[in-house]
Amino acid sequence: MRAHLFAVGALVGAWLLLPVPWMVVLAMLGCALRWPRPTVVMVAACLATSWLGTRALDGLEPLNSESFEGWVTLVEDPRSSGPLGVRAAARVDGRRVSISAHGPVAGRVANRLAGEHLLVMGTVQPLRSGDDWARWRHEVGRITITTVVDTAPGSPIARLANEVRRTLSGGAAPLSRTNQALYLGMVIGDDRGQSPVVADDFRAAGLGHLLVVSGQNVAFVLAIVAPLLVAARPAVRIVVLSAVLVFFAVLTRFEPSVLRAVMMAGVSIGVVGAGSPIDGRKALSVAVGMLLLIDPFLVHVVAFQLSAAATGGIVWMAGPLGERIGGPGLIRIPFATTAAAQIGVGPLLLLTFGPVPLASLPANLLAGPASGPVMIWGCTAGMLAGIVGGPIASIIHFPTRMFLWWIREVARLCAAAPPAMIGGVGWAIIVGLTILMLTRPRARLVVGAVGIVLAMVTIARAPAVEIGDDQIVDGVELRLSERGLIIVLDNPGEPRTVLGKLRRLGTGKPALIVASDGDLADSLMVLALRDRYGPVPVLAPELHRVPTAKTARAGERYRLGDLLIEVVVGERGLDVINLSAAVVSGWGPPG
Repeated sequence: MRAHLFAVGALVGAWLLLPVPWMVVLAMLGCALRWPRPTVVMVAACLATSWLGTRALDGLEPLNSESFEGWVTLVEDPRSSGPLGVRAAARVDGRRVSISAHGPVAGRVANRLAGEHLLVMGTVQPLRSGDDWARWRHEVGRITITTVVDTAPGSPIARLANEVRRTLSGGAAPLSRTNQALYLGMVIGDDRGQSPVVADDFRAAGLGHLLVVSGQNVAFVLAIVAPLLVAARPAVRIVVLSAVLVFFAVLTRFEPSVLRAVMMAGVSIGVVGAGSPIDGRKALSVAVGMLLLIDPFLVHVVAFQLSAAATGGIVWMAGPLGERIGGPGLIRIPFATTAAAQIGVGPLLLLTFGPVPLASLPANLLAGPASGPVMIWGCTAGMLAGIVGGPIASIIHFPTRMFLWWIREVARLCAAAPPAMIGGVGWAIIVGLTILMLTRPRARLVVGAVGIVLAMVTIARAPAVEIGDDQIVDGVELRLSERGLIIVLDNPGEPRTVLGKLRRLGTGKPALIVASDGDLADSLMVLALRDRYGPVPVLAPELHRVPTAKTARAGERYRLGDLLIEVVVGERGLDVINLSAAVVSGWGPPG
């Protein structure tokens, strides 16, 4: 009980950030050490995280100068930001900032990795008022880089981690671009190369957690290393396993879910080495409390919340659920674990992202058994493939192709299933059924029957979203015509975000895409739409940058199936109007 109340106190204090004098915190910590009763420990943890969090907020001093020249250390790997830009987090004199670069300068930043140093010149912008997302990341400002003067390697551990990442990436070269991006995301958390369509499919199927590293990666790494240390002394085993955990955290860029798993594993290793075994429930509570003492802002990070909630569902409910379900362990254990994790994260998903796809449970059941081998194979044979390279690497990664193909197909098929979503009421029913199953062992058939009926009703009542007239979604205008949908691009947003919103609207394949500006943003959006829907006719203005688009000029007319389209120039650039619904045929200027 003491460990669980310690975590509760840390969570409450980190969330509320109460203004507590340091003397009160010190006195309460002394009381907790002298009288370690559960309530005293909870109050001490609450006051400690509140004080540490308010101190961290007070320490977020903005960058005062309007220009910057000096060294920055990358905290994360740079990723694309817009058509011609990159962004990343970095440290400057111990303070965290967001950096961005555009045009030719972006190329010099894009090929660097976390831990490396850059000597740059640029301009400084303060954080926008109310930018909580940046504040909870400890950022104090933004630097737009105009010149990269020099670069330097990072610390020895950063160089080693980057060398491992480059080796794994080089070994995955025989894989297709899509498989390579999925593989690197699942093994080391590098999701930068994942296509918008694949990312949207995984999120629609409730498999978004497979796109990056998660806590189960830590378990797989320990499963690989621990057998090698069976004959070692306990002290040696603790030191080696702790070093492996720290290195894996560096390798995966300190992802919140990895931090939770690393801390949880570290707690377990430490207490076992001290001769006091600890169960998963206590280990989770201690790990959450300790992480919030180190960084109280983690309580506001969604990835950390979801990781803790999913793990909580597993350690508290997976075992009892498995016992109640019955049947062979090969089916019972994965089902119970997946169901417990989904129940754990359900409330958070509803509050943060809205209704949860009904397909997430079967998708996780089908894809989960294949994700483990990808991670284990990637950490072992993947390194060998990176060292030897060439045809041997291609042979080594044959199992990787098979497993990734299966996972992608599960995501694609589940994403294409009827758009049934579970809201608050549905989730309350599921939780109620779970409680009934845990408390009444004989209620298995009743719970199963009610669950099937609930799924059928949810699918039958899935709301059909109608597209409004001239509806605009993130710079993508949707126009309904008599014979199809016309999509007009006007400074479109991030392709994967737009694809997700279009999928939820149920737009289907468009009849025509109009790239108003024909710039690189339009080009990326067109490529994503074609990847999603297949070949679609595209009109673009002169000097456009959209591959295979037809160059159109104002006043020209085109036949598009049953429609006659006239090209016009509006305020935003290229536009079209539907002249008639006369039955015509062909594609191109009318004769």
